[in-house]
Amino acid sequence: MSHIYETMDTLVKGIVKQEAILVVGLIDTKTVEKARLIHDTYPTATAALGRVITGTLLLSSTLKKDQRLTLQVSGDGPLREIVAEVDWLQGVRGYVRRPHIHLGLKNGKLDVGRAVGKGFLNVTKDLGLALSYRGTVQLQTGEIATDLAYYLTTSEQIPSAVSIGVYVDTDNSVKASGGFMIQALPGAQNETIEFIENRLAELPPVSSMILNEMSLPEILGDAIGLPIYFFDKKEIHYHCPCTRDRVLDAIVALGEKEIEDMIDKEKELTIQCEFCKKDYVILPEELGSVLKSMRS
Repeated sequence: MSHIYETMDTLVKGIVKQEAILVVGLIDTKTVEKARLIHDTYPTATAALGRVITGTLLLSSTLKKDQRLTLQVSGDGPLREIVAEVDWLQGVRGYVRRPHIHLGLKNGKLDVGRAVGKGFLNVTKDLGLALSYRGTVQLQTGEIATDLAYYLTTSEQIPSAVSIGVYVDTDNSVKASGGFMIQALPGAQNETIEFIENRLAELPPVSSMILNEMSLPEILGDAIGLPIYFFDKKEIHYHCPCTRDRVLDAIVALGEKEIEDMIDKEKELTIQCEFCKKDYVILPEELGSVLKSMRS
């Protein structure tokens, strides 16, 4: 087996030779494990957050320079909300609103669908130059992969198959995480699509393929069953671009009166980044500078 792709978390893109079928695959085990450690997630929450991070990375394969994408899953289940953001360099970050959720197993798998519940999947693309795109679909299963496939097929009109898997071990650590996306481009032959659909129906879970140390080309080769030309490979990493200046900019949303009250009481403000859990302590004099800039 070739393990060149497993030395780091990696995303690859390819196209089925002589066919209009695009394939994107990734292994992001280290990235999802880092997210688990940052947010101290329990197993069901870990699987849900990992699936959303993986799905966001799959969608990021279409981003151009300086663009960003946010995937938000909001449901009425105990997790409430899961969010992941990614930039065009595949730097990704995420959080789950209620990280200490574990519902046990359903048919041998972590019950992510019940933990998410009914709700909506939202995709926001920051295209740069103040342009953005937002698409929303109703959750079909809450299992994330089928919901993403439904979004791509209905909202972006790209017939797609999505497979995502996160394996959480008995010590709560993430031992395997990854997924793939297969998209039928204009001109794709119905016979080829049907052939791939039949292959996918017999495919083992992608997490078990990663656990078995299969490389990304091997995983995608088994999924497609046809020769693939790979033309892009990118490294994946957990990255939070929060800074003190960005936090100061966000304080404006509190409004002048609340900021004035904190300054009068000589009260410092502690703000924690939802994505990386870093604490920023903002002193009264810094709040004064924010207030001054708001009034200028």
